[in-house]
Amino acid sequence: MAADGETMELDPREFDSVTFQKDPFPIYRRLRDYHPAFHDRFHNRWILTRYADVDAAFQDNQSFDRAIYDPDGDYDFGSRHIFGPNILEYGNSPQHRWLRNIVAGQFVGERLNVFLPIIDKIALEVISTFEKDGELELIRHFSSQFPIRVISNMLGLPREDEEMFVRWYQALIAGLGFGGEHLARGIAARNEMWEYLEPLIEIRRQNPGDDLLSRIAVAELEGKRMDIIEIKGFVALLLAAGGDTTDKAIANMWYHMLYTRPDVLPEVIADPELWSNVFTEMMRYDAVVHAQFRRTTREIPLHGEVIPKGASVILYLGGGNRDERTFKDPDVFDIHRDDLHMGRENRSGRYKDGKPGHLGFGMGPHFCMGYAMARQEAVIACAHLAKAMKNVRPKFATHPGITSPSIDSGGFRSPNELWIEFDRA
Repeated sequence: MAADGETMELDPREFDSVTFQKDPFPIYRRLRDYHPAFHDRFHNRWILTRYADVDAAFQDNQSFDRAIYDPDGDYDFGSRHIFGPNILEYGNSPQHRWLRNIVAGQFVGERLNVFLPIIDKIALEVISTFEKDGELELIRHFSSQFPIRVISNMLGLPREDEEMFVRWYQALIAGLGFGGEHLARGIAARNEMWEYLEPLIEIRRQNPGDDLLSRIAVAELEGKRMDIIEIKGFVALLLAAGGDTTDKAIANMWYHMLYTRPDVLPEVIADPELWSNVFTEMMRYDAVVHAQFRRTTREIPLHGEVIPKGASVILYLGGGNRDERTFKDPDVFDIHRDDLHMGRENRSGRYKDGKPGHLGFGMGPHFCMGYAMARQEAVIACAHLAKAMKNVRPKFATHPGITSPSIDSGGFRSPNELWIEFDRA
């Protein structure tokens, strides 16, 4: 039976509503309870929202392929993507595995630790530009600046060119959205960035240093290196996808501390290590990315339905992360959860503590390569912000909240603005 005021039936046009953009969770719940394998005939797609089903689809890449096109078909991979050739388009093909394996190791373990001083330095530099006392809009003045400057420094690019990289990043993100004019500007920015990068890549190949661009330029796997187009495509992906997810993760963490659980903020400020828990619970409660898309390679019987071969499938991470079959009181933001793995993520989603992990980075072969860097950047940045801004508080008593993608947003959920007031330490 449906709960009071809730209907079992679902009109697919609800997915296009402003209500769904602002608060998708009631619809996710109806899908989980009454339509766990929902055939959306209006948009010609299938939808999965239960944690176990999303997890299983991530793990079974032979049945749920990320690629839209056949790796052996006529499509010229990268030709219709704003980043150019990149691992996101190649699905489960050997090319995807090769590209992923040649670069993934640069973002974990000791290779990532080498870059931690850069993260500290850039965070403090951006914070130093704040006014001594007063107010600021956190997204414009910090979160949209910080990760891009970190990435450009990791790549070993000239400091004087950081502003240019911020501008390219903003155009690339808009180009990931859904408007033709934004795509055109994004491609123009990408081409401008590629022209800038090409001579630098050639220099790094001849005289590699310790920077990330050098590492990528000379990395080998199976006796092969990435060609220059693949390197430029990866840098575009790193700049836009890597930068934007961290940008919005920081904004979402502060939104929840200021508006969802302001009672917890003093505890977190007193113990900066708790920012790691804030990050993890944010990735469960209302992550930056709510959906990933797959294409079935065979018929999939599920919950009394049969998803046909070649069907488009949406895996709603945002729905699975609020599944009461997996998490207690899933609609409560709780940084001390005893039913969520709070430590470092891994691609299997299986942990020694026996607790489930959030779905925010995906799982399986397409698990986000930059997971460790995103966590480190977000946690370090938030800790520095909290230390620098005393008596931090929201400027406005109410806030419109986190919202789903606008036409030029690149597809990520975050607040549009986050005004805060503070006293400088």
